[in-house]
Amino acid sequence: MDKQHNRSAVILILVAGIASYLDAALLVSAGVALPLWTKAFQLNPLMVGAISTALTVAVACGSFVGGWLSDRFGRVTIFNVDILFVAVGALVIALAQNITWLFVGIIIAGLASGADLPTSLAVISERMSKKDYGKAISATQLFWTAGILISQFIGFLTASMATKAPQIIFGWIALVALIDWAVRVFSSRFKQIEEQLVQQNEAAPVNAEQPRISIVQLLKSKQYLITLVALTGFYLFWNLPANTWGSFVNYFLVISAHRTQSFATLIALIANVACFAVNVWYIRVSDSKHRYHIMYVGLVAALAAFIFAGIYSDVWLVFTVAYIVYSATTVLCGESLYKIWSQSFYPQNARASLTGFSYGIVRILTAGFSLITPTLMGYSPQLLMWVLAGCVVIYGGCAIFITQLIKHYQISDPTIESK
Repeated sequence: MDKQHNRSAVILILVAGIASYLDAALLVSAGVALPLWTKAFQLNPLMVGAISTALTVAVACGSFVGGWLSDRFGRVTIFNVDILFVAVGALVIALAQNITWLFVGIIIAGLASGADLPTSLAVISERMSKKDYGKAISATQLFWTAGILISQFIGFLTASMATKAPQIIFGWIALVALIDWAVRVFSSRFKQIEEQLVQQNEAAPVNAEQPRISIVQLLKSKQYLITLVALTGFYLFWNLPANTWGSFVNYFLVISAHRTQSFATLIALIANVACFAVNVWYIRVSDSKHRYHIMYVGLVAALAAFIFAGIYSDVWLVFTVAYIVYSATTVLCGESLYKIWSQSFYPQNARASLTGFSYGIVRILTAGFSLITPTLMGYSPQLLMWVLAGCVVIYGGCAIFITQLIKHYQISDPTIESK
């Protein structure tokens, strides 16, 4: 039974984890394509920022709506619809011949991807024991890393293809989304696995038999209000540097540092291979008593990377090394923890709504920052690096505060209880 349960859990994570893959793939692929779109459509820095901003805002709006819809109409229903529109949006981007259609595709794909993220996390957490939250949810982060890695790899292979490169990059995303949608909708085996895991983990399905709790009602509670603010603050200030380097590393190395497109994509590929390897290791220890010791290691590494990049901002080699170090260690203190915490602090019937609400706030604010990032990078790369170093200090403080909240509110956390 244990082997069968584990096999079913793996299949669920594989199918649901594609949401994280597509989220990262869309963001990073847009970053890879930015220099190509800049030349093909003759974009100025403001328009470059607008492309990244449009995608981030679309993901944010999708998160707001998708989490609420899944709590109201059912996880699986929304789970299945979202992924189809990711495929449609990515296909529009791939075929776009002008800036208008590019924005149309970005908005469709972003909305659908944002809606799928909180929904997929809730689907996984409702079918897993809390002692396995770290492994299961960290595995979705592995998909997120794979989204970065594969997108950078395809970008590297297509670097010399000019305008055809975005077609291949986003055509692949559309294909992955379409296959995942087909499995979700047409596979009777997958539907059976979902039902079995709910029963085996004694997780009640979210339906009319459970009292529905609105976000407004929850936020009247001091516990949930403080938790939401702390988790949102942590994710926001972690996401600002992560999104900046993920979306604009190619732009910086090609446009500002005058490196080639092939060099930029190769460096990003190396960095994310290291990130993927660390992520695989992290899954093994994420449910152990060392979870929070490892978190501090990641915080120190991230801070050191930005400090050195700030001091030597005019040396592209230092920037490159700092990028690799940050990429390899950020998984130790970032989105995996946010996902684990978001599924641990909130009531089952409101997890998707609150997580989507938090995601939405973070993505909107990140979008605003993305709009000015190319201009800020052109004005002073050093200033940008110091701003990102400040972000590390803030999200590090939020992380420490959240660990105290876990103890204060006696939230079930096997990694603390086992000490």
